[in-house]
Amino acid sequence: MKDFYVSKNEQHKLRVTISTCEFPKSLKNIQFINEFYDSEGNLTDTSTYQFFLTESAIIHLSNELLRS
Repeated sequence: MKDFYVSKNEQHKLRVTISTCEFPKSLKNIQFINEFYDSEGNLTDTSTYQFFLTESAIIHLSNELLRS
């Protein structure tokens, strides 16, 4: 599994995890995880957006994001 932060500060973190699905192996499970914190550093809210994409779909998505 690959895990990295897209953005990270005291009040908000956006983390992405990528792993290969058990079946079918051609799919990747991509999760965008939003975490929100109060002024004391306590986690106050979280939301997860989950996508199942092939490598070619990931490449297409990446290319489109870079073009905009």
